[in-house]
Amino acid sequence: MKTVGSISISHNLVTKLGIDVQPSIFVRVGSLKVKSKLIIRDNSEKGYILSPELIRALRIKKRKGMKIRYQTEEKMLHLGPTIGILATFIPGPNREELDPRSLQAELIYLSIISKTFPGQIYLFTPGSINWANQTCRGYVYKQFSQYRGRWESSIYPLPDVVYDRIHSRTAEARNNVQYAKNRLMKLPYLHYFNPHYFNKWNVHQILLTNPLLINYLPETLELDNHNLQKMLQKYRVLYMKPSNGSLGKGIIKVSASKGKLKYVAYRSRRIHNQASSPAELMRKTKKLRDDRHYIVQQGLNLAKYKGSPFDLRIIYQKNGRGEWLISKKFCRIAPRGSSISNLSSGGRVEKSSKVLRYLFKTEDLIKSKNEQIRLLCKLVASTLETVSNSTFGELGLDIGIDQKGHLYLIEVNSKPRKTTDTVFSMNIVRNTFKRPLAYATYLAGFKVNTVSSTKKRKQRTRRR
Repeated sequence: MKTVGSISISHNLVTKLGIDVQPSIFVRVGSLKVKSKLIIRDNSEKGYILSPELIRALRIKKRKGMKIRYQTEEKMLHLGPTIGILATFIPGPNREELDPRSLQAELIYLSIISKTFPGQIYLFTPGSINWANQTCRGYVYKQFSQYRGRWESSIYPLPDVVYDRIHSRTAEARNNVQYAKNRLMKLPYLHYFNPHYFNKWNVHQILLTNPLLINYLPETLELDNHNLQKMLQKYRVLYMKPSNGSLGKGIIKVSASKGKLKYVAYRSRRIHNQASSPAELMRKTKKLRDDRHYIVQQGLNLAKYKGSPFDLRIIYQKNGRGEWLISKKFCRIAPRGSSISNLSSGGRVEKSSKVLRYLFKTEDLIKSKNEQIRLLCKLVASTLETVSNSTFGELGLDIGIDQKGHLYLIEVNSKPRKTTDTVFSMNIVRNTFKRPLAYATYLAGFKVNTVSSTKKRKQRTRRR
């Protein structure tokens, strides 16, 4: 490999990083690796300097804020992090034209918040990748005002870390998306997290492998005539759910009453009907199920908040040290006359502290329940990662509380949607966007500065 340009490093930094000094050294940015001349400078100058030739070869767009580390085993310098947010489209530029709850608005805000991080963070698509030279066309949002801006594109190295924000199961199933994902995951230096949507049946099977989780899981079977009949003998209320469904779409609630099986199908509107037997129920719902794989799940006698069923939605994320934390916790209250609390089905948001206080009254009970919730989240996340051998940086967990106060895991989502439209403080909102990027920085091998901007301002004030 020919030598390209040079990297000049101060003697102090050479010592600090433990660099094995040779006339030349490999320098990596993302998936690009270049051999370059190594120059050691005296201690009067700090840090490192890249020659223009090396900057061009490594496709570096951000001159300042690139961290440096030394990979001892490979005797290679690594500059970064370079983080790619994988999507299937680039949103329109004007935020005022977008629903703040939309994925487009989420991607724009993610790009805006990424500027507070070191390294290079860009949005890219499967179609923007140039496999021949290990680069891609990446997009960064340049903000002009609160609601206006534009996407600016440049050629970047393929990243150190991919944060998968593919927006739907349909998009994920496309051949070009599958091809790009599989090929990215095989790159030698690349880390990939939240690689796929979950299948409800597969997740249930994985979680059953952990004995500590069994009491938190509603009984669940694959839907067929035999299993439906078996479950109806045990439970008065059941839910039939598409294994690959989301947003509450396609769910069918079944209630056994006076020898009849009444059911409600949740689609664009609620469809009410009844059947006289499990076999008839299967026939009548066949068109609604549309040949998709379904599960049948025990109905829970959920606690109610002011007369309405609810569940807890947890945004569970890893931080810049790779540790799981609850970033956001709120209650989704089902609309009047419905058992489905999904916000897309008309549910509304309420603060969890308010709902838990309504249910449990005393601080000791509330504290105990919050600790149970925290432990359940940790058990679910660790089991999913270990058994599936996949890496996740965030999860959405839906947790039900029955009328006896027992917790049940209703669902786990590997692509939780985040929004800037919220009843919570903007600090909480910012954290839900920043933590996946902090985790990506950690995966790339770099430390994240966890000192808040408020603390920094106080420190500067004290120094003055």
